[in-house]
Amino acid sequence: MLELELGESIGWDHGEAQVHRAVWQGREVVLKRHREARKYARERHSYLIWEQTGLLPELLHADAQRLELLLERIPTTLALSQPQTEAMYRAAGAALRQLHDAAPRGLIFDDGRGDMRSVMGRYLPRAEGVLPEKQIRRVAWNVAELLQGPFPGVVLRHGDYTARNWLWDGSRLTVIDTEMARPGPAVLDMGKLTNDGLSAELAQAFQFGYGRPWTPQESAFLNVALCFQALTLAVWCSEHGDSEGLLAMQAALDRLLS
Repeated sequence: MLELELGESIGWDHGEAQVHRAVWQGREVVLKRHREARKYARERHSYLIWEQTGLLPELLHADAQRLELLLERIPTTLALSQPQTEAMYRAAGAALRQLHDAAPRGLIFDDGRGDMRSVMGRYLPRAEGVLPEKQIRRVAWNVAELLQGPFPGVVLRHGDYTARNWLWDGSRLTVIDTEMARPGPAVLDMGKLTNDGLSAELAQAFQFGYGRPWTPQESAFLNVALCFQALTLAVWCSEHGDSEGLLAMQAALDRLLS
């Protein structure tokens, strides 16, 4: 067990992981303790693939038994708490392209279908009472159709790529919280950004940074995936007492399915 001087909690209120400032060997660090072994494993694996990009905080120590990661503390703040600028989103697009390009081809996992089926099985029953039954049935049908067709090119995707998981100092962007990383179509990493109501200017800056437009196949795939992600986020917000987020996802579904 590491000898740490533990400081204040800096994690999100939902408590899925405990995150604290700390001091280790005279150095300011961040201690992240996962509650679920699978999320620890995903974040640890993502470091094996992405650490060489220089886009993640340095991993200083990992403890699989305690589900703990000791990370470099980056002396800046969350991008979400700052003005959302085109420079930030160009950097975010460029960073995401680096992450997507870093994973070896081909990945030893499936193309993302198994993951989508698993998430559907877990979230559709829990959506009852949160969303109208008609919307749940329509999303379920659309995703079932999606799973029958071809999938766009698969990468190791971040899985929660939004400004709440970027650190930004005005010129350099650092990516954090990679415990949702998993194989799947690259365009799926646009899902939460799009459902968060990204402006046309920021979306254009992001795509410029990414370095290429989405293909017609990717765009069609994203349209269905947005509904699916809005449903899962609505359920998550409902279960975690995030009424503002729930209203936003309900509005997103109304818009997407209109």
